[in-house]
Amino acid sequence: MKYLFWVGVCLFLIVLAVNLSAQTPPATAKTELKTAPTQAPMPPAPPLLSPALCGKGAYTLLMNGQSVGREAFEVKCPATGGFSAAAHTDLHIPGATIDMQTAIELDASAIPSRFTAKGTTLGVATEQEVILKDGKAKITMNGTPKEMTYPTGASFLAPNLFYLIPFIAARYDTAKGGTQDIAVFPTFTMKMVRLGRNVVQAAGIVSGAPPEAFDRYNLQFGPISTLFWTDSKGRIAIISVPMQNFFAVREDYSGYLEPLRAAMASAAKAVEPDYSAPPDAAFKAEEVTVKSKDITLAGTLLLPKSGKAPFPCAVMITGSGQQTRDEPIPIAGLEKYRPFRQIAETLAAHGVAVLRVDDRGIGKSTGFDTLVKVTTFDFADDTRAQVAYLRTRKDIDAKRIALIGHSEGGVIAPLVASADPKISAIVIMAGSAKTGEDVVMDQTADLIDRNPTLTAEEKAQALAQQKAYLETIRTGGDITKLPDTVKNAWYKAFLIYDPLPTIRKVHQPILILQGALDRQVTADQATMLEKAAREAGNKDVTAMVFPDLNHLFLKAKTGSFNEYSSLSSTAIPDDVLERMSAWLQERLEK
Repeated sequence: MKYLFWVGVCLFLIVLAVNLSAQTPPATAKTELKTAPTQAPMPPAPPLLSPALCGKGAYTLLMNGQSVGREAFEVKCPATGGFSAAAHTDLHIPGATIDMQTAIELDASAIPSRFTAKGTTLGVATEQEVILKDGKAKITMNGTPKEMTYPTGASFLAPNLFYLIPFIAARYDTAKGGTQDIAVFPTFTMKMVRLGRNVVQAAGIVSGAPPEAFDRYNLQFGPISTLFWTDSKGRIAIISVPMQNFFAVREDYSGYLEPLRAAMASAAKAVEPDYSAPPDAAFKAEEVTVKSKDITLAGTLLLPKSGKAPFPCAVMITGSGQQTRDEPIPIAGLEKYRPFRQIAETLAAHGVAVLRVDDRGIGKSTGFDTLVKVTTFDFADDTRAQVAYLRTRKDIDAKRIALIGHSEGGVIAPLVASADPKISAIVIMAGSAKTGEDVVMDQTADLIDRNPTLTAEEKAQALAQQKAYLETIRTGGDITKLPDTVKNAWYKAFLIYDPLPTIRKVHQPILILQGALDRQVTADQATMLEKAAREAGNKDVTAMVFPDLNHLFLKAKTGSFNEYSSLSSTAIPDDVLERMSAWLQERLEK
């Protein structure tokens, strides 16, 4: 359940949790950062590091065409050199509500030295100071100090603060062009490239008025593309996050938003993930849409080229938090991690069709406005809609449909199969066997136990506080002082739900896959699921625990989240894929 298991770094926008060698990445893990065509040289762009950054401004923040906040800022250029910037950011989006006063100090090269923040984020009071000097950072959060190292000269980014983006972009050398790496505190690398130039006229301008030229850039972090347009002075006028239909529009350029929409659509298409089948693949890829009540889910259906239709098919189910269909994760070091693509292409190459979709509210799927009120049971309905869609297709065998769920998806698969006897089989990858409350307490105990700065008494107090905190949510106590992320319907349902009664109702074949080093869903839960299913009379239950794998099904040493940026591999090992594929093929035979 990635919602809980990943301390997210989501660029500039929604802090939505996303789940979850040195090997060659999958053949279709194509780069999502595309450069401008070399056959049509672009006119030179103005430098992005200049005095033009200085002055007052404000961004209007828009989500799905609706205003969701505003950020007013001022950048000063002291006579001594460098930059001093401050802003008030007021953003109201489920999972990313903030009301913050922040400030940053940078030298003449836009290298940061100090950042401060005070206000509320997700409904919780926050006060922070970060001092950056010579690769050593001193971070004070709500009075608690911490020190860490970082790459000297790295830029600074904080989630959902848009006035910081120009200082990251300022590190880009427009004279050199091409794709350039930009180091960002603490250990991230972003890629930036100039994509082209758009010349448009503002809406409402009288005929004959000169048009404005905007240079278009892409700033990429893992699977997230952030497009932005700079004016003739090099100032960022419009920011767009296509994956989330988000815009930050500088108020003095609001008239250019509509004229640039066509260019935005074209630019967004240029950086969107490529879900096509690789050349000479044993399968083809078809883009599809699925209706789930009022929601439209966009996805990719892989169909084998050999064999005879109708084909058996597997439906893939992501973990908690909104993710796109390949189940990527925006963490440094995991840019090439695409587990659902790997699984889908492995199965399709062995004669099993596979459907995977963008979760509601992300990618090309609709339904973002529903996220504040939906629960795991609504996501199960989205899976049922996919199954229903497949049963309408003549090239899919309605009697041979399986479900594959990872993390929370491993909870959803039994939910759907237990109520639908026509489902042929299910695969549970790191699915929990405990209530959400017990899962969170296991995680908390592990984190506290491994914290060398705490005494035994402090560890006991911290564990007791967490237990009281969860009990307050579960029992409907006073949650006004708790973070917004735990006040929604999903979280309370997660804490209460017990997966074991459901697994006992699943009579179809079950494959349980688990990493022995998983710190998010402990390995003993695979045994619990297997035992519960067998005791209920299911005679086809297989559990496989892989000794060196973590929650992401990647090779690890400890399984800790802190390892995720330094793992030796970003690909699921071949033996996991082969054993899953062989098991499914056997259960889906005619």
